[in-house]
Amino acid sequence: MNRRAAFSRDLLAELPLWEQKGWVSAEQATLLRGQYALTTPQSGAWWQLVLSLFAMLCVSAGVIALFAANWAVLSREVRVVLSLTPLALAQLALLYAIFARPLNAAWRECSALVLALAVGAAIALVAQTYHIEANPPVFWRTWILLALPLPFLTRSWAAAFFVAFLVHVFGFATLDGGLFFHDGFSPWEYPAAMLVLLALLLWQRQRGEPYRCQSLAWRTFAAGNGLAFALALCTEGTHGYFLPVWICLASWYLAARTLGWRNAMAIIFQLVPAVILLFPEWLSDGHTDDSLRLVLALTPLTAVNAALLIFALCRWKQLTWWDAAFATSGVLLYFLGEQRETLGQAWPWLPTLFVVVLGLWRARVALDHSLFVVNAALIWVLMALFARFVADELPLWLKGTVFIGAGAAFFILNLRLARRPQAVATTPGEKS
Repeated sequence: MNRRAAFSRDLLAELPLWEQKGWVSAEQATLLRGQYALTTPQSGAWWQLVLSLFAMLCVSAGVIALFAANWAVLSREVRVVLSLTPLALAQLALLYAIFARPLNAAWRECSALVLALAVGAAIALVAQTYHIEANPPVFWRTWILLALPLPFLTRSWAAAFFVAFLVHVFGFATLDGGLFFHDGFSPWEYPAAMLVLLALLLWQRQRGEPYRCQSLAWRTFAAGNGLAFALALCTEGTHGYFLPVWICLASWYLAARTLGWRNAMAIIFQLVPAVILLFPEWLSDGHTDDSLRLVLALTPLTAVNAALLIFALCRWKQLTWWDAAFATSGVLLYFLGEQRETLGQAWPWLPTLFVVVLGLWRARVALDHSLFVVNAALIWVLMALFARFVADELPLWLKGTVFIGAGAAFFILNLRLARRPQAVATTPGEKS
């Protein structure tokens, strides 16, 4: 606990008694309350950081699109330099965060995550520059091997979560009949990568202290990786259709007991239907069976999801109507997606409007907890714009301009929300 915060809390608790006994005047008490006022920490501070990073990535995507418009006319040497520049800048930023700002978690988390992303970008760009034949297994394997040491070297939970995401994508790719390609992989590579993640958890435990007061993040890391690994083993030979995946996400949303983890699951809620509904061909694979029959078919994934949902409902005692409606809204989006051919040009704008209105209504209900919903609605809008622009085959310079504008909008929104006046804690002697 911060010493100043503890001192301020004790002082504000004693001020009414001091005023009553005449030890301090009313003017002096007012000055002391203003000087040592406690502010309620903003619940969305970490998610402002994460979504600001997402905004930076949008701007970066726009810049890359602008470069791609003239990429063919550049010489090979210039293209190699441009390919390695993000990696060099990310390394310099990480060194600055480690040595110049060792106590600043924001610098450490952002720079480590950007470096993990820059590694993959550099591999892809250099391979494209030298016309190396596309080999997804080698690309994923190389990226993971180069990124796995980052959580150990930087002690960054953001980098750890991202590397874990890469490992699980790699794991689903190795499964027979998985969501992605599965040729060229060894069945032992995914368990080996999971052992490395387990070693990361043991390394954190042996240090004898929580990582910068982020013990909840590491607990979430352990539980989330265990869940993903179990689902990967259960989905071998299946494709994980929309409703079973949604039930799984809803169960973890309801089971989460901290506001930050519920916010994270809420953002994932917006991204999953956006990807699945806007790009249904990724999961279709030519299936023509009746959707209801697919939902009712008992697969290992649906069985695990049902058990998780029951566990969530039994564990989380403070279930509200809002959370129940939010967790079941995916069913409405699913049946809305079934009518996409009837909707015509209104798709995907109609579900986008639905999610935006849902987010604004949530903002009206609880303004302090609305940051993640508003940003998630903007993510939906960005996904819809991306799908429309890709389908319309617009020029690269226009796509780059759209992404730069979307990233700037994220920055402006997060800055405005960060500057909202924070509530001041009232003392026992003050009226709320």
